[in-house]
Amino acid sequence: MKYVAGAIFLSLGLASCMAGAADIASMKPSFIQGDTLKVCTAGEFPPMEFYAKPGDTQMVGFEVDVMNALARHWGVATQLVVGDFKGLLPSLDSKRCDLVASGMTITTDRLKRYDGVGYFKSAKVMVTSTRDEHTRTPEDLSGKVIAIEAGTTYEGTVTALNKQLVENGRQPISMQTYPSASAVIQQVLVGRAAATITQDTTAAYRSSQLPGQLQITYTYPDAELFGLYLRKDAADLQALKGALGALQQSGELKALLTKWNLPAMSTDVQLAQQ
Repeated sequence: MKYVAGAIFLSLGLASCMAGAADIASMKPSFIQGDTLKVCTAGEFPPMEFYAKPGDTQMVGFEVDVMNALARHWGVATQLVVGDFKGLLPSLDSKRCDLVASGMTITTDRLKRYDGVGYFKSAKVMVTSTRDEHTRTPEDLSGKVIAIEAGTTYEGTVTALNKQLVENGRQPISMQTYPSASAVIQQVLVGRAAATITQDTTAAYRSSQLPGQLQITYTYPDAELFGLYLRKDAADLQALKGALGALQQSGELKALLTKWNLPAMSTDVQLAQQ
């Protein structure tokens, strides 16, 4: 009888834990008011979020699909609030949106002000024109121009490299910033900039759209995490983790990776505030 009672107690305990996990996964965050999940995005970061053709009004992409999946999970609709990358987090502050999803990496500085959940692994790369046979490493950019999207962590990457170059008695890189990823790529294509820095996912997509024109010449060694940002709130953070975890467990995230031809292991991450 002791063993039977123990088994019953264990079963009840497991059932309770499973029920608790299900409750977290289905919990609707407080930032959703009414029946709409508002998401701030720049819409210029294929294949994460972008307009497939000029003049399109409906944005597409892996992260757009993830936002729609989250909205379905919570039983609401999705509304995308589009703006420049640099203004996305300030828009979160002003409550123009509930989440920021725009291929935005999880960083210590951003987490000082916002909550964030990293869920997608990616590597940072340097991209040049295929006409350039000399720019192969970041150090090769000494004395040259690099185009960077304003408000991204790539600005800090260039600043750190410039410090190193100057300390070694070499010319710094001239960094020019632009409001969108498309504008940055254009500077490289027309020869106004020797290179840009972006993520491997976007570089691969743009190279496929512009065959023979762009090349990845350097991959930075440390992987980064794309994340979703929200205003600081412990309960909302748990609700977001629970919903993303449910999409992981159901296989929906894997299916979206396949749809957008992204690496199958990209979303195999522990869903935690980094």
